[in-house]
Parts: sequence; C-alpha cells; structure tokens
Amino acid sequence: MAMVIASLAHHMGLPEAVIKVAGKIARCPKCLSFWVTLAVLILYDCNLIVAIALSVVVAYMSYYIGLILDVLHDFYN
Repeated sequence: MAMVIASLAHHMGLPEAVIKVAGKIARCPKCLSFWVTLAVLILYDCNLIVAIALSVVVAYMSYYIGLILDVLHDFYN
C-alpha cells in the first residue's frame, strides 16, 4: 500500500511541490522555527492552540537570536 501511495504521489508531482515549499520554509529562519516547533509539540501531544501559540513565540524569538548572532559575527570579524 505504501508503494502504491508513493508511486501515485510521485506520478502527480507531489515531491516537487513539497521540495519547493520546503525550500521556501528552509530559507526563512522564523518559518523554519515555527514549523519545527509546531511539529515537535504536536508529536508530544501538546494542545493544538497552545502548540500554535508557543510556535509563534519561538518564531519571533528566533528573529532576535538571529540578530544577536549577526552582531556577534560582525564583532568576531
């Protein structure tokens, strides 16, 4: 059954679409932080509303962590 589903998905072009979307998410640190945090919280059976709220907080925290890393990088150079 898994082989049939995988073959059908490949025939319909699903992997290419997933790669395009995943590539866009991977380029944005806030997006990547949001989706990874959401996935982990859902896997650990966290309440959906709480998981979304925490994911938004983590996404914005990642922005500020990125700024700190940029300043430290400039300081290092």
